Amino acid sequence: MNHVQNGYSTITPICKGVIIIFKCNILFLGLLIAILNIFDGFATHYGLMLNKIEELNPIMDVLWVLSPTLFLVVKIMLSYSITALSFLVYRKSGERFKNLFSMCLTGLLIIYLGVFGLHIYWLTLL
Repeated sequence: MNHVQNGYSTITPICKGVIIIFKCNILFLGLLIAILNIFDGFATHYGLMLNKIEELNPIMDVLWVLSPTLFLVVKIMLSYSITALSFLVYRKSGERFKNLFSMCLTGLLIIYLGVFGLHIYWLTLL
């Protein structure tokens, strides 16, 4: 149930708690995604070197064809970027954007957990 005070709606305590968890998790989610991204980079690099997997991301595939080292450097730079962006959002953004950003990070984390699972699966088959 929302309450109205001075023309503005306030959020119920349960929703407020969920929003606080999202905001506090921006840094954690950003760091976790960065770590999973680096793992993805090295696992993909390993699998591609052994010709056991294919890179499904067309952009990363082009980078791989250009240079395996460039591929890893870009993955590491992306990890740094998501960590830095998460920190900036945590420190400088308004509440609504923090909530939206947290939800986007959560979706991205779900995707990376799926990729992590796939990597673990094929690594156990070697």
